[in-house]
Order: sequence, then C-alpha cells, then structure tokens
Amino acid sequence: MVFYMCVKNNVKRVLSLTVLFLFAGILVSPAAHAAVGDRLEVSGANASLYADPAETSTELVRAAIGDQMVEMDRRGSWVFVSLKRTGAQGWMKTSVTREAVRKSVKSKHHVKKAVKNKALSKRAPIAVGLKTLPEVAAPASNAPYLARTLSLKDIGLTTGILFEGANGVHAQTFYFPAPLDSMISHGAFRLMFRASPNLLPLANVRVSINDVPQKQINLPADGSMHALDVRLPSSAFKGSLVKVTVTSILPVSDNRCFDGRLSDIFLHVLPESALSISYQPVEKSIRDAWRMLPQDVTISLSAGRLSKEQFASTLALMALLVDADKTVRITRLPEVGDIVIAPRASLDPVVAQGVGANKSLDGASNLVLAKFANRSAIVLLDPYDIQPMYLLDDTWKMLAAAERYRVFRPDNIHSHVEMQGAGDDSGFFALPLAKLGMDISTRALSKETNWHTVINPFALPMGTQPEMLNLNIVAPVRWDNDPTYELYVFLNDVLVKAARLENHGMKQHFTVNLPEEYQRQFNDIRIVVQHDVVEGNCEGVMPHDYVQITPDSTLVVKSSEIDAPKAFSDLAKYFLPGFDTYVEDSYLDKPEQILHLMSRLSADFPLIIDHTRLHFMAAGDVLAPEGPFVGVGHFTLSDDIVAPVRFDRGRVKITAPSGESYFDVDQLSKITIAQIARSATAYGLWIAPSDAEDLSKIERLELSEDDVAFIDSHGVAKTLDSSEPTLAEVYYPDVEDWFDVLGKYKFWLMVLLWFLMTMVVVYLYRMSRINKLAREDDDAMYQADEDQMQGGHAAHLHEDQMQGGHAAHLHEDHTIHPSSDLDHLDEKR
Repeated sequence: MVFYMCVKNNVKRVLSLTVLFLFAGILVSPAAHAAVGDRLEVSGANASLYADPAETSTELVRAAIGDQMVEMDRRGSWVFVSLKRTGAQGWMKTSVTREAVRKSVKSKHHVKKAVKNKALSKRAPIAVGLKTLPEVAAPASNAPYLARTLSLKDIGLTTGILFEGANGVHAQTFYFPAPLDSMISHGAFRLMFRASPNLLPLANVRVSINDVPQKQINLPADGSMHALDVRLPSSAFKGSLVKVTVTSILPVSDNRCFDGRLSDIFLHVLPESALSISYQPVEKSIRDAWRMLPQDVTISLSAGRLSKEQFASTLALMALLVDADKTVRITRLPEVGDIVIAPRASLDPVVAQGVGANKSLDGASNLVLAKFANRSAIVLLDPYDIQPMYLLDDTWKMLAAAERYRVFRPDNIHSHVEMQGAGDDSGFFALPLAKLGMDISTRALSKETNWHTVINPFALPMGTQPEMLNLNIVAPVRWDNDPTYELYVFLNDVLVKAARLENHGMKQHFTVNLPEEYQRQFNDIRIVVQHDVVEGNCEGVMPHDYVQITPDSTLVVKSSEIDAPKAFSDLAKYFLPGFDTYVEDSYLDKPEQILHLMSRLSADFPLIIDHTRLHFMAAGDVLAPEGPFVGVGHFTLSDDIVAPVRFDRGRVKITAPSGESYFDVDQLSKITIAQIARSATAYGLWIAPSDAEDLSKIERLELSEDDVAFIDSHGVAKTLDSSEPTLAEVYYPDVEDWFDVLGKYKFWLMVLLWFLMTMVVVYLYRMSRINKLAREDDDAMYQADEDQMQGGHAAHLHEDQMQGGHAAHLHEDHTIHPSSDLDHLDEKR
C-alpha cells in the first residue's frame, strides 16, 4: 500500500512538471520563433530606425510607441523592419519592440468567459502579459564586417539609364555581384535620378530586387536630382548576383494619343546609382575576395626589377581586371594593395607585421588569402601560376576552412573557348542566340520591345566570323483594324533588316545577312519589334501583347582565314590561333609604363596574351619572329620586316599630300604608335610605347580601321591607312634621300646646271659655225668642179661629133667618173 502511494505521488509530480513545461513553451514560443513577416510594434520611447545595426550609424527616422512594423531580418540584438505607416525601412533595437497586439471583436459569450477567468485569476494569480522579444546572440566571430559599393558606372553603364517617351512602361534590369561564401548582413540600393519637370503626379518609379518589388514613389516633377534609398535585409541576397529592376511610367496627360507624340519626356537614372553590401568575409574564401574587389584595384609588386614570370603573371591578372571594367593602380611593397604579386622572400617582412596572421608564407600555396597589419589581400606567390584565376567565377569551390582551392590546370589558355554550336563540312556553324548572351524570354509589347547582345570574338569557334542570323519569331494575332507589327535588325547600329510580321500567330522565319563591311571585333546585334497604334480610344487601355524570339534562333558563322590582314579588325581575327609576344627587357625595371597599355589592349582589341609565349629581348637584339607576333618596344628590326612607320630612321612626321605637316611624332613625346608589320613568314602588331606615365588613364582603345594608330592618354588620337598615301603619308626628316640632297644643295646645283647649259650652248654655236663654213666651202668647191666639168664636157662633145664611136665611149666614162671626182671633196672636208 505504501509502495502504491509513492508511485501515485511520483506520477502526479511528473504530470505537474509536464504541464508546467508545456505552458511555459506556449508562453515562450511566439518569441522563440520570430521570423520574417512577423508583426511587431514599438514598445519603448526614443525608438529610431538606423541605417546599419549599430547606434553609431545614421539615424533615419524616429518611431512612436505603438507604431506597427513588419520584420524583414534579424541579427543579434537588432531587427530589420519596415514601418507600415510610412514604408520607411531600417534597423531597430529589439529592446524597444514587442509582438503586435492582435485586435478582435469579442462576443458576449467571450466577455462572460473573460470575466469568469478574471474572477478565477484572483484565487490563482498568473502573470500573463505582452512579452518582449528575446535577443538573439550574435554569431561567435571576430571577423569585421566589410562594405562594398558598386555603382552603375562600375558595372558598365557609364552613362546610366535613360527612359524616353511618355507612352508605355519603361523597364531596365541590371546585375551586381554578391559574395557566395561570406555571411551577408544587410545592404542598400540608392537610386539617383532626374525626371522631366512636366510629368503628371501619377508618374512613378519602382525598384525591384530579385523580382520582388521593394519600393515605389511618385516622381517629383521639378527637374532636380533626387535619391531613392531601398534598405535590403540579408534575405534579399540569394545566389551569386543581385538582380535589380527599375520600372517607370511617365505620363504627361490623360490623352494617350497626346503622350504618344511626345519625345521630350525622360527619366535619367544616373550612373552614380549604387548597391552597397555589408558582409562578414570568410577567412579562406579567395573567391569572395576576388568577386568583391573594389572598382579601383591596387596591385602591389615587389621593389626593384621584376622577374619574367612575375611580369607575365601581372600582365595576365591585369588583363582580367581591365576586362571586368576595373581601374588598376600599380604600387610597390611595402604598400599592400588588394592584390600582391611578389616572391615569398620580399613578403616575409610585411607578413611579420600582421595581426593574428602567419609570420611567414613558407610552405603556402601559390595562391593564398593573407592577412596583413591593416587588411587582407589576395597574394600570388612564385611560381606565379595565374591559370586558376580564370576559373574563380566558374568552377572554384571551397573544400574546407583550412584547405586550399584545387583546380585542374588547362594545358592551353584557349581551352575555355569551346565550340558552342553544330557545324558541317561546308565550314558553317550555327550558334544558339541564347548561348551568346541574348535573353530570348517572352516580352510584353505595347509600343516597342527589343533584344540585345554583344558578340565577343572569343565566343565564336576559332577561325570563324558572323555570316547571318536565322531568326525565328512568334508575333501576336491581331484583329482586323489593328495595324501590323514591324521587325528591325541592327548590326553595330546599322539597320540591316526591316520586315513586316504576318498576322497568323505561327512561327515566322527570317534570314538576316550580316555584311562584313559593318562588322567589328565586338559585334552589337539588336532586334526590335514595334507596334504602331494609330486607331482606337486614346483614353482606353493600352494594348498588351506578347512576342518572343524562339530558342531555335541561331547565329550562323562561317570559316574564315585571313592570310594578309589589312586593318586592325582583320589582325584581331588573324591572332585567334595564337601568337608570340616580344617585350623589351628594360620594362622589367619600369613595368608600370607598359602594363596598363598592354592590359587595355588585351581587353579592347581583344587579345589573349599567352604568358607562356612571352619573350623578353635585350637591348640590341634583332626582332625576327617566325610566326604571328606582338612586339612592344623600340626594337632593331630584321631586314625582312616591313612596317609603315620605321623608328630606326629617326624622327617621324605625318604629312598631307600637299606637304602640310599633321604632327611631328617626336615632338609629341606622349604619343604611342601601334601598327601592322609584316615579317618574311607572318604578320604582327608592333607597338612603340611613349615615355609618358599617364597611359593608365586610357579608358578605351578603339582599334578597328586602318593599319597605323597614334595613341595618347585619351585613347586613339588618329589612324591612317598606309596603303592610301593620298590621305596622309609618313615622312622621315632625318633620312636624306636624293630629293633631300637636291634640296640641300640646290643653289650650287643650279649654278652647275647654268654653267653646263652655257657650255652646251657655246659648243652648239661653235659647231653650227663650223658646219656653216664647211658647207660654204663645199658649195664653192662643188661650183668650181661643176664649172670645170662643164668646160671639159663641151670640148669632148665637139670631138664626139667628129668621132662618133669614140664620143660614146667618152659619154660612158663621163657618167662613171664624177663620183670618184667628188671623193676628194669629202677628203678635203
């Protein structure tokens, strides 16, 4: 019996504890499971929204007690909220927030039950009330939070975005890179814009992040610059890119026909619009360190003369950065930049000053993320293997916190250039437009829509060039009074096709030839579909139809071999199979002078400079390439190299056919000359860099036409075609040809010529006088001989009459002897 009573009491205790725990769980559960979307309200005085989760950050707006909010994110003792009253967003301390009271209408039964419960509560008081949300412990990490800001200008939209016209809906999407391995705290997007002053109050702009609308405001119609700030929680960042879409409507009046005829209405999204991301970097994540490099990147090199491998790796890395529209500055250790390329020995004194870092890089891999005294940096060590950097954005994965990145090194730098389409024996290949960067998704069309892509030459199969577009498109079915749809195709802003879309709703095929004379190294292809609404109610609903370029649309390329490039655009294709690069070894002492130029040339020309085929030539070495080549320096050329501009002939002047000088290259010391040169076996690009140090300011190198280019700090200043001397020609003042010699001694030459001509005249005069006197003597002798012969003939004639037979003989002798009688005249003469 006693045992039974003990068991019974123990069971009661267990049941009581269980009920208490369950009841406590009910009380705590709402706070413990606070999540995005929960309704909160302000519970304390002096509550404010802050730009960042810190009281030292900018205070955005004050909130009153009872203000309703929606939770969007949480970190430590801070919660990211959106005020329902104003839509303002920011961080607020959890100590001044609580779960919002849910108001409901209670029936009489509920009221009576509440009174009864209240009466019962007097006998067993239990403190039940509104609970303050508990604070969540911050992650245990000493790593600081970093902030990166990227503007539209940084991602290539150098002039911003311009929406023009009052009719229709304007939209533009762009992407920002985001960390992949690091923990993102929060972010913010600032839209800076200027709009037309005559817009209706209904004109608005909306910002969406990853296809989720975040904020929309009516456009202020004052023509001034304004900013729209959108606060973003960590949940807004998913994947490797942040998709930002700006949408706007710009009505001026209620009359749609009137709006459709206006073209002076605009909304200009300024290039200073930017996305800021605050994140806690992972200590070993080289991938995030590379992806989140700032727009202005600093590369630190070791002091003194670089090794050949160090120079080659620096060039390859700078080409990657410049191709990503980064601005690169070169400095020397001990200044530590975002990227360090140096031997281990020169880095040990700098690393030894680091806080919490290894005191030496001995035994470290070729590529590490090192911590220095005041920052972390990507470090490339000897043997300076740059190949993994090509794969950072594609196939690199973090294996573990303490392990290194491991990649397969490609045997050839061109191995990542893969043939993307199908081909045949005729040498034609069909490449899907979707694989060439064109977004072929369905478009909603009111007035106009377009598809756009830029064809990179490295995206095409090697040794090919664009030939035509096989375009397949599906257009809407229209009613009888609706006008037709028009198709336009542009190649590098040149209209190459215009057609009318049929009204049957089926797939339509168009073949669009891409003329070679309009092509460049980078070919811009734009496809536009327009719908002109000319009838109907101007106050009615705008038509909203769908149109799509189907996935089987392709770019057709053909095999093309260029044996003799005549212009820079031909040379870019000629170099695709590969080439050797020759550099003066004096630039190992002053690499800053040409690294900026060569990296800019690599990105814009474009060239893939294989650093395994980079050769350095000492002073006095003769440049004698055996295949396609790029030469950078003032070389001594072999006799079989032909170049339009020869620097070994002294000063160089560019003159007009009339002799007027365009400019003297030597007087312009900041001029760099690039030209197509020809050796005995191949063609190449010869660059003679200037001594100027401002080549890093070049933002773009447009080399496409002609075969000689003159480059300064602003880019290409002038080009000329050496095969057309009627436009401009090269002149060497220091080289004297026979024209120069004649010009130098023209006075004495004129004196000599005058003397010679005088002597000739005198000689001719004397000879003419001698001949005249001789003719007079001859005439006198002829006359005397003739008189003598006539006298003798008369005497003989008389004898002939006397002696007939003998006279005939004398007559015969008379016809023969005169010739012998004249011989003595010639002898006398």
